[in-house]
Amino acid sequence: MAFLLQCCFQSYTRNALYRLSPISSSILNIDSNNLFTSQKRYAARKGKRIAATREKQKLARLRRMEQKVEPPKEWKPQKLSVDKSLKAVSKKFNDADRKRLSEIVDNVIVMDQYKERKYPFTEVMAMIRETHQPELYGEPDALVEARIDLDLRTKKKTKFVNRFTGIVSYPNLFQFAIKRKVIALCKTDEDEEQARKAGAELAGSSDIIRMLKVGDITLDNFDDLVCHGDMLIELNTIRGMVGNYFPTKQRGNIGFDMERLVRYFINGIEYKMIKDDIEPDYGFVRIPFGRLNQNDAELEENFQCLLKAIDSNRPGQGVTFDFITRILISSEPSPEKFPITFWNHIDDYEDPTAEDNDDDDEEMKKQKATNK
Repeated sequence: MAFLLQCCFQSYTRNALYRLSPISSSILNIDSNNLFTSQKRYAARKGKRIAATREKQKLARLRRMEQKVEPPKEWKPQKLSVDKSLKAVSKKFNDADRKRLSEIVDNVIVMDQYKERKYPFTEVMAMIRETHQPELYGEPDALVEARIDLDLRTKKKTKFVNRFTGIVSYPNLFQFAIKRKVIALCKTDEDEEQARKAGAELAGSSDIIRMLKVGDITLDNFDDLVCHGDMLIELNTIRGMVGNYFPTKQRGNIGFDMERLVRYFINGIEYKMIKDDIEPDYGFVRIPFGRLNQNDAELEENFQCLLKAIDSNRPGQGVTFDFITRILISSEPSPEKFPITFWNHIDDYEDPTAEDNDDDDEEMKKQKATNK
């Protein structure tokens, strides 16, 4: 009984002393042995939040000033993890570190040690016809294809030429398996008649625009749409529905001679630039330009037309390097691919081996002078 009275007395005295003591806002002054303690938190002093905000703004200004003083960061290509066991190499052809062809002293050589020999157009066609004779491959009218390697760099280091497609219509036609379906959007009845004679799958005027708008016609069933220049404003009302089929000067599917437009796209062959995923500055186009049963003059004219069409996609001013870097001509089923002197068939291109030939001439002159 005495023990219980003593415990009650101690508890009463502690509560009485706590009520008399001042309240503190510090956690350090709390008595951990007392179960009846309490704490009161007061607001921060006036102006402290404003001072903290001003300090943050000051630090942000200093960081911006440091970024202006720092030199601009140079762009670096993305580091891709490639399995070294695969022995991956660049797809771009480069023979800059090889020996010159003038250094050949024997009639048997290792071709990979010397620069690539490029052949004239007529010589390439003669070699292809030789292998396609009836005694060998037996394909005297096989398709002749060109693989055109492209340098996709622009004047900006971080920007490259985007993927592009186009139509090339050769001056000398040849048999090709793919026949294109064309819609002709004409202005007059006379234009419609000319378009149908040229081979248009569907020819009309405002009625075609109305059917496209309602959904009676879907462009998925056609390859191209050609438009008369006077119908462009009316077609613009459904531009969102037409999408990539909308006429543009670059594509060439707008004009006033409907017969020429329809023939161009029906007889034309579509080409697509294939861009490498790992090397963004490299791409190529592969497209046929004739058959072996055509003569060399017709094939050469088609080849020149193809080069002009591809070169029209080159980047604008400020680019000092060539857009077309290399062309290989082949004809299936033969696996042979012949490099060609393409710079003789297109303007604004020069022989890249001209400097090496000049150096060889100078060395020959020096040797003759020393021999004298």
